[in-house]
Order: sequence, then structure tokens, then C-alpha cells
Amino acid sequence: MIESVTILQPRAHVEILEERCKACELCVVSCPSGNLRLSEKLNRAGFHPVEFTYRGTKGECTGCAICYWVCPDFAISEVLVKG
Repeated sequence: MIESVTILQPRAHVEILEERCKACELCVVSCPSGNLRLSEKLNRAGFHPVEFTYRGTKGECTGCAICYWVCPDFAISEVLVKG
């Protein structure tokens, strides 16, 4: 018997400029899907920058771009929606 495996492609991707991120977490708390979290690594300024995960705590990224609009330091450079 042959099993088929479906590989899901993410619908959206968030580009983050890690060196601009000051770990304020505004994007983390405002993401409706829970796709952003603080990284374990540090940037040059000594902050834990935000990182994007395709599968969030509440679902996958929809490309709503709320994170882009709430970031005070322009660390979210773009939100790419694949379609």
C-alpha cells in the first residue's frame, strides 16, 4: 500500500530585520494567529529579536500585516502573501 503525504505550503511569510528589533513584543501580542515569538538568540544591540513561525499558537499566518503596522522600529520589513 502506498501512502500519500500532503505537504502544505505556508500562505504568508513575515520578513523581520533582526537588528532593528528591540523586543518590545508589540507584534507578538497583536498577532491574531500567534505566529511571532521572541528568539533565543541576541542581536547586536543585546535584544532577543522577534522570529516568525509558520504555524502559530492559534493557526497559520494569514498575512493580515498587523505586525507590520504596530512595529515602532520598522523591524517588520514586509509581509508576503502567497497565492
